[in-house]
Parts: sequence; C-alpha cells; structure tokens
Amino acid sequence: MDVVDSKFVSSVGRRVDEFEQRVAAFTGAGFAVATVNGTAALHVALELAGVTPGEEVLTQALTFVATCNAVRYLGARPVFVDVDRDTLGLSPDALRRFLEQETELRHGRCVNRRTGARIAACVPMHTFGFPCRIAEIVALCEGYAIPVVEDAAESLGSWVDGRHTGIFGRLSTLSFNGNKVITTGGGGMILTDDETLARRAKHLTTTAKQPHAWEFVHDAVGYNY
Repeated sequence: MDVVDSKFVSSVGRRVDEFEQRVAAFTGAGFAVATVNGTAALHVALELAGVTPGEEVLTQALTFVATCNAVRYLGARPVFVDVDRDTLGLSPDALRRFLEQETELRHGRCVNRRTGARIAACVPMHTFGFPCRIAEIVALCEGYAIPVVEDAAESLGSWVDGRHTGIFGRLSTLSFNGNKVITTGGGGMILTDDETLARRAKHLTTTAKQPHAWEFVHDAVGYNY
C-alpha cells in the first residue's frame, strides 16, 4: 500500500531503494541495482564487464538459455565449458584445460588461438542454488585477465566458506522470477563492490537519462525492456 500511495509503482521509488539496500546487506555486496528480470541483469552486467561484438564469453554447458541470450544480445559468442558432476556448476578443471590448450595472453588480453577472438568474460552459474567452485574459477580467470560475472540467479541464501555467492566475481546477478528463492513476480538484481559499475548499472537500466527538471536527455543507449 505504501508503494501504491507513493505513485511510484514500477522501476523507481523508496521501496526499490530499500530492496536494493537490504539485498546488498544480506549478501555482503557493496552495491545492488534492481532490474526488470534476471536476464536484463545479465545483459547489463556483461556490458559493464566490457563485452563487445565479436568477442567470446566462457560459460557452462549446463545452464538456462538466458545465460547464452545475454551474451548474444551484445553480439558476442558463448563458448561452453563442461561442469562438475558434484556441483553441476562450471568445472575449474575443465576451465583450466580450455585456457591452457585453447587460449593465450596477447598484450594483456586472453585470446582464443583458433578464432582470434578475445575472451571477454566468464559466466559460471550456481545451478539450482548449489555453489560451484567459484573461488577456484575466479583465481583461474584472474590469471588470464578475464572478468567473472557470476550467474547467481538461483542462489540467494547460498554461502561458500562464509561468503555469499555472487560476491566473488567483478559483478553478479540475481533473479526474482516466480521459480526463485524469493519472487517479485519478475525482477532481478546486479551485485558489485565497484561503486562506479553500480552507478553505471543504475544509469543504464533507467534509460540512461540525465537528471533534469523537464528535459529528456539520454547520454547512452539505455535499457527499459
């Protein structure tokens, strides 16, 4: 009723701010930015990570299509790496083999030897909320200058050695779809400890509109879905 009475019933308002703050506090993330759904969160998180057309993004072979769709929205190509049997999440061993056998560092950038494309990001997923071996994955990717975007859509309330999933990578995403741990009907969230990335995420997901009393000035391609 507070929301209805406030007249702010969709993407902005005090309750949205409160939800972001409470999710950040619960997970231990520095910042949380609400989005319309988990797929939108993945799309914007990958853009913030620097993924551009023609590049490649490593992700796991067992996943939901949203992970791959978000990569394709940016004109990049998903490259599938196998999962561990015990976690159903991205296998650090398979990832290590791929990086050692299929890639090389060129001028500080990880490049696929066969395609010549830069490996722009890695997106592991915590399948059904069960944590993958995320610390090992992040450590591997750091050695190859690959930013990690955690798909933590299903893992709100999952912890690894006292740390909540979603705070290991540079960015991560949550989903509040009807089949998730908690739901807002739709809804998603971007988590990060980087204030600059958080501010940019909020800007892009609110149509990249510059604050002004009456003018509609947009300084980038923003998203409203």
